[in-house]
Amino acid sequence: MSRDNSFFEFDTETDYFSTSPKSRWLILTVEDNDIFQQSLVSALSRMIIQGKTLEILTASSAKQAKVVLEQRPDINLVLLDVVMETDDAGLRLIDHIRFTLQNPITRIILLTGQPGMAPNRSVMEQYDIDDYWCKTELGEEHLFNVMNGNLKTWQRMSELKNAHQGLERVVTASQKISCQHDLSPFSQTVLEQIDQIIGISDGGIMSLKMSDPLDLNNDSAVLAATGQYQPYIGQPVISIENDLLLKRIQQLLEQKQHIFDGHSSLLYFSFQEPNPVYYVIVVKSTDVLTESNIHLLKVFAENIANGFSNIALTDYLNELAFKHWQTGIYNRNWFCKQLENEAYWNNNAQIVLISIDRLSDITVTFGEKFVIQLLETVYAELSDITGIQAISIISRDAFAILLEKSQLLTAEKFEQILGKKNHIQHLEHKVIAQAVSAQLTPSLNHSPERLLGQLESHLLRLRTTSSSHFHHVSLDNEAIFSKHIRLLNEFNLGLTRDEVQAYLQPKVNMNTGKLVGFEALARWFKPNGEMVPPGVFIPIAEASGLVEQLDRVILLKSCSAIKQLEAAGIQVPISFNVSCHELLLSDFSSSILEVLAAENVAPQQVDMEITETLAMINYEEVSATLRKLIQLGMDVSIDDFGTGFSSLSHVTELAATTLKIDKSFVQYLGEKSSSEHIVDMIIRVATRFGMKVIAEGVETALQRDKLIELGCTIGQGYFYARPMPIDEAVKWAMANS
Repeated sequence: MSRDNSFFEFDTETDYFSTSPKSRWLILTVEDNDIFQQSLVSALSRMIIQGKTLEILTASSAKQAKVVLEQRPDINLVLLDVVMETDDAGLRLIDHIRFTLQNPITRIILLTGQPGMAPNRSVMEQYDIDDYWCKTELGEEHLFNVMNGNLKTWQRMSELKNAHQGLERVVTASQKISCQHDLSPFSQTVLEQIDQIIGISDGGIMSLKMSDPLDLNNDSAVLAATGQYQPYIGQPVISIENDLLLKRIQQLLEQKQHIFDGHSSLLYFSFQEPNPVYYVIVVKSTDVLTESNIHLLKVFAENIANGFSNIALTDYLNELAFKHWQTGIYNRNWFCKQLENEAYWNNNAQIVLISIDRLSDITVTFGEKFVIQLLETVYAELSDITGIQAISIISRDAFAILLEKSQLLTAEKFEQILGKKNHIQHLEHKVIAQAVSAQLTPSLNHSPERLLGQLESHLLRLRTTSSSHFHHVSLDNEAIFSKHIRLLNEFNLGLTRDEVQAYLQPKVNMNTGKLVGFEALARWFKPNGEMVPPGVFIPIAEASGLVEQLDRVILLKSCSAIKQLEAAGIQVPISFNVSCHELLLSDFSSSILEVLAAENVAPQQVDMEITETLAMINYEEVSATLRKLIQLGMDVSIDDFGTGFSSLSHVTELAATTLKIDKSFVQYLGEKSSSEHIVDMIIRVATRFGMKVIAEGVETALQRDKLIELGCTIGQGYFYARPMPIDEAVKWAMANS
């Protein structure tokens, strides 16, 4: 294809500088004396002032002069008769020039044939009159000197005016481009503002970016253009069909500095940080560039350079703000931006949080590079899920994804995705992770951080209470969430105001009906007497990190109850509950023993209870702590035993003295044979490994009898007594010991 050079016709490489595009001065004489007018025109027509001839316009009255001035606003100088159709006609014309036409630079010289008619100083200042002469004093030489001085003054004033207007245009243009923060609209705005500053002929305008300053064939693109070059926007620079233009651009890149030549301006910009990048702007002005034009373009170029630099910095900061710095995967900030899209909520999209287990341990064992590759591997596997709409890393060990409602991620799919083994750094590695999912609905609060916070709270709770790897949860609406926050604050205050009490439920020898111990259960009473159910406030305590403080309060109150029972002559142990998180603390056992020592209670007088699920999740770490306490004489009970059935395989290694049969098995004794089989098996396992057995939730005589028949002799439940305040428990104990 032939390349068209007609559009951008560059001038020869010669500097074109001119102080003014004018080739002659424009003079207006206003005179009602025809003879003097002719003499004046004759004298002026012979003059050459500062290398220019004079073009002379005439008017015989102030009225005619107004018409001429309105038609020719470029008049440099007016020779004005003071007295014409009226005595003040000349002054009224001056007023029209200065205030109506808003012309402050045209030079005005008053002429009069009557010396006594000279205006005083105040009139000269009021009407901004530049000079005054009597006609009889104006010989040709004198007239030349007057004209020469005033035209020099006009030239300086004109240059100042143009410079001022040019700088105003530069300031305005700089303000316009400072509002643009994206590269393409910024480049387009720059071109538009250059047109406002110097005036650009149609077309020949473009802006381009290159990663290699000397190679137009490599990664160069037209970012913005006007006129005939608009079709090239987004295309490689080399595709422009103008050999001469490309040659000049190559010359600019080699010289690495602005080029101003005749009508053309080529601006060069280069930046090395944060990444090397080069920009070129090429324009063709309507008129030959003047020194003033070039100066203005150089000033504006400084602002353009700042703009390019700011955009590069903004892009880099956005990269840091919305990308995971080690992998380049979108991060939590980006994911929150996606959640602001109402379409996800209106279409009931599924959101899933996936947390990789023990990532810190993996980092210590295999190193940071291994972990980065692991994250990239998980990202690749999750990205292949059908229906995925967004994915990001929201924390060091967790991903978040959004899926179409029609392509829900299930537990089975999740296991398939992460169940296979991956090869990382020549090692075979299986990713172990947990996930929670939920449906977005328009009725929910749409705050991204609040949503992620809820899911992270669910994930943390389920990680410590369940061995399952995938859970679907319901999100709170705004009313429920606000109530939850309010209740959390009230509970936090309640712990400090002694609103939480320990209620004791007896443990009874079912053969004799005699008391063998108590379990301390937390009860919360608000100042108005309202009791908040444990099923409400205990999950709040677990999710908010207040469960450790709650357990400590109950332990202290249990110690107080032990002393009250001893004072009544009753010595039975009291069991208290602890969370798995507490057991994993390095100073847990010492902190428990310190409390007991401070309260003067022996370890043998208390029984610690921990749920089976918690014990099994981290049983190796937990067992070490439990064994230490058992060696000191403290009993350890595994609560709700049987609900985490797979843990039976670890029972031989379990550090515990007692198994508590969960009430879900007890309640159907005598009704379902399956419950009887499970209870029988638990009792046989406990007997085989030398553990005691306690049945929870005993409510009927039939259940009691079945338990005794199966070999369980200790039970607790409503059949014997409900949980009661400590004072009532002491009275009950005295009656049943």
